[in-house]
Amino acid sequence: MQQSEIARLRGRKSARPSHGLRPSHNQAAPFALIEAQQGGLRIVAVNSAGTQAGIRPGQRLADARTLILGLDVVERDIAGDEARLVKLAAWATRFTPWTRAEDLSALAHEGAGLFLDISGCAHLFGGETALLQDLLTRMNRLGHDARAGVADTLGAAWAVARHGQQKISIVKPGAEREAISSLPTTALRISQGMADDLTRLGLMTIGDLLGRPRAPLVARFGAVLGRQLDAIIGARAEPVAPEAVRVPARARLLFADPLIALDGIIAAIALAARDLAGELDNRQQGARQLRLRLYRVDAELFTFEAGTSQALRDADRIAALFAEKLVPSGGVSGSDIDIGYGIEGVVLEACAVDAMGARQKDLTSGPEDGSSLEELIDRLSNRLGANRVMQLKGQASHIPERAQVAVPALAANDFKESDVPPLVMYGDAPLRPIRMLTPPEPVEVVAEVPEGPPRQFRWRRMLHAVTRADGPERLAPEWWLPADKEAATRDYFRVEDGEGRRFWLYRDGLYERETDAPRWFMHGVFA
Repeated sequence: MQQSEIARLRGRKSARPSHGLRPSHNQAAPFALIEAQQGGLRIVAVNSAGTQAGIRPGQRLADARTLILGLDVVERDIAGDEARLVKLAAWATRFTPWTRAEDLSALAHEGAGLFLDISGCAHLFGGETALLQDLLTRMNRLGHDARAGVADTLGAAWAVARHGQQKISIVKPGAEREAISSLPTTALRISQGMADDLTRLGLMTIGDLLGRPRAPLVARFGAVLGRQLDAIIGARAEPVAPEAVRVPARARLLFADPLIALDGIIAAIALAARDLAGELDNRQQGARQLRLRLYRVDAELFTFEAGTSQALRDADRIAALFAEKLVPSGGVSGSDIDIGYGIEGVVLEACAVDAMGARQKDLTSGPEDGSSLEELIDRLSNRLGANRVMQLKGQASHIPERAQVAVPALAANDFKESDVPPLVMYGDAPLRPIRMLTPPEPVEVVAEVPEGPPRQFRWRRMLHAVTRADGPERLAPEWWLPADKEAATRDYFRVEDGEGRRFWLYRDGLYERETDAPRWFMHGVFA
């Protein structure tokens, strides 16, 4: 079970493809990507053959061509690199929920990178070394030659990943200064121009900077140099994904062999739901919003979301919510996903939870977390759409047609009444009919006196003789609402005809005070 919180900032990984994010050219021939920067065209990425020939990122193109006269170069596509890097960052959430793509525009000469916070995650993969070996192997299959570094600070991990001697560099806790002292100043994530200025002053390594007073350096090179020095040694916090919302509970399944059959994927979702339900049970919580992530072997990521009307931690019901999104049923097609070469990972998250204590079950009770009606609401809402399954909720209004409002069934428990004065009743609440007409239908009425009860009325072409009448119940419009300033007062009557049928009628407008010819309407029928 994936822990829901990251305890500390150990485990920042940075990966740099040596030939950019494009499909590789002929690896036997030196090849590089170039970009116009300060001082002219510079190398921003180079393949293995070019590296062996002495070409390095940040090098001027003119200097590189003195080493290889016929160096094959292509202008860098930043937009394409950024799109690919964002996709890789989403794919990397199979290892940890905290990932971020590096800003390529800030340090173009250092290539593309990913930041991962693997705190609390490494033991799931057999340790930090095993995790990084698995990550780099998978990236190599995707066509990227990457390096990786782990440290207590993001800056140190970034530095050893790019400038360390090994393809995988792991810095022991508290050993950041020793690991980075011999690295060049470009490992501080500063501009190439600033690094060149430092070199001219004889400051060629990070150790040279750490051993000098900070104030003169900041005065000459600006606050950015001081911030980067603080970040690399841990004096300034630098979270991987500060904008990410922490997920209360998460279940993760990774497979040695990818799943290529839909039945197998559904079974894996059921196993993840069982793990998630166990985690929720330990926390005495139930899920209100759920998210499923399916990781394809080629870094494609499929995301599905589901909501529930009430807190839920029943594994079968959780799995059923997502199974219906994947499997066609009842003439309604499921989501059209391309499994491709297979799904290698499943992550199920409870994005929003409510407190849910243990309940004693009796011999005739249904599912642990709710009735069959609630289960039906959840299934229909997630299949047809959250705004297509509605539930009526009461709200404060004396006007009958406004006394309730339709809200999405999934959000019914979160609904709050409008900010209007509460209803005030003197004595028992008035009797209301079971069936209400929307909208009220006009009727022809004959009354003994203008403001008295009806003696007979014609509704839907049928004439009814009134034998009994009760009323009026006077309802005034809500004068504080702009739409009701011109509305009329209503006098409601409960009447019964000669055959025992009972109706609810009202006269719209007060005689000689609001209108000279009040109209009558049928608003409901009693059972």
